[in-house]
Amino acid sequence: MTVTPILRGQQMATTHPISDAWDTHVHAGPDVTDRKHDIVELARRAADAGMGGLVLKNHYAPTTMATELVGRACDSDINLASTVVLNRSVGGINIDAVVAAANMGASRVELPTMTAKRNMLEQGEPKTIDLLNENGGLKDAVWSVLTEAINHGLVIGTGHIGVEEVEAVIDAVTEADGEVIVTHPEFHAARDGVGLTLESQAHLAKDGVYFERCFIVADETVRELFLPNAPQSAHDTFADGAMFKEIVAGIEATGAKHNLLSTDYGQPGRMSPPDALAAFHADLETAGISRADIEQMARDNPETLFGGV
Repeated sequence: MTVTPILRGQQMATTHPISDAWDTHVHAGPDVTDRKHDIVELARRAADAGMGGLVLKNHYAPTTMATELVGRACDSDINLASTVVLNRSVGGINIDAVVAAANMGASRVELPTMTAKRNMLEQGEPKTIDLLNENGGLKDAVWSVLTEAINHGLVIGTGHIGVEEVEAVIDAVTEADGEVIVTHPEFHAARDGVGLTLESQAHLAKDGVYFERCFIVADETVRELFLPNAPQSAHDTFADGAMFKEIVAGIEATGAKHNLLSTDYGQPGRMSPPDALAAFHADLETAGISRADIEQMARDNPETLFGGV
């Protein structure tokens, strides 16, 4: 994402995240778009900040090769987990891409983001990938990809797909005893000002379901990425710190055991991701989330999902 610099948390840049915390959604170079750090620099900064791990995401290409090489060569003590995002650049809903990434050590498969038909943001890519058939159920190819991912032990992220797709994917994955991450659930409100309601999140908080709370959504300048026809109610939802309150309310509605904390940072004009993660943790504690809950969401839950990398 390319937006103007963050406003929240700037004063916290000299603090550290929770000890051994993970950032489960972060961007670094090499990438198609400019990034603040390359993976080596980000890994060193995260290790210096006392973090436990990073889950590297790239909208265009798997991060598996880069994380594997950096993990071997870098002198930093940090866990690096990789992702394949099923956008058009890897063939979309492509079971071969999933298998190849899994065999190379990927930890997470992300459903379409920039090229998802129901992407809630305008990111300059054609939106063509629809997970649903004419009856509103998941297409056979989607079932096959989800099954293959679960069989390979991959965690499934929902990317930028629509609310109706998220609900169908959660049902499918949990029925198969898989694990699914609802990627930045608050962003769904960018489409209509409503999105994935707190009541829906509470209903979806089953075993194996995690909500990935991304610090980036708390910055009202993300509205620059909204669709041209986004209603005023959507803009209002993200104004004046309102979305940070939604993050807090979402955590309270679903419970710490169903949440992860991440930044979705890596954009050149923003804080370094470890600094942003520290600010996120501090802001949550100030908002009344207990230290124990922050530790569970920042360290224990991601260690359960990705700690074996």
